[in-house]
Amino acid sequence: MSINFQFKVMHDSDIGNVHKIEAESHLHPWSEKNFLDCIVQKYWNYVLLEDSPSNQRIGHCIIMPGVEELHLLNITIHPHFRRQHIASRALMSLEEIGIKHHYLKMLLEVRRSNDVAIKMYEKLGYQFIGARRDYYPLVKGDTFSREDALVMEKILKEIK
Repeated sequence: MSINFQFKVMHDSDIGNVHKIEAESHLHPWSEKNFLDCIVQKYWNYVLLEDSPSNQRIGHCIIMPGVEELHLLNITIHPHFRRQHIASRALMSLEEIGIKHHYLKMLLEVRRSNDVAIKMYEKLGYQFIGARRDYYPLVKGDTFSREDALVMEKILKEIK
């Protein structure tokens, strides 16, 4: 069964719940201040709500619009709602909005070790264009190190 969801613009009052999902999902979650900064900067900040009477929060995403490109800064789905194609459907919807607003491409970074996300992005047409060395923090036991990010891009609209 596919879960239906809707986008809701993120407000200050959502940050506590958004941060809870973030903390349950990542070893190094964004802080509440990170989310607040994105709201202040007027990025495309969305909470994903289950389309049901409960309107349960099932995830969130942040996109930074540029001049000709969009940059996916964060997409997180609550662990209980993963593997239901919510992230890919959300991204496809955001890409369509980007196309309507004449954006040419979407960029993102993904942990080199995140095979599931990389496969999803590749299925959606994102291509590897580079790497950012030591981009993400990585903790293994008592050892702190860093992990590379793969930079991926999808052309939304060809320049004519």
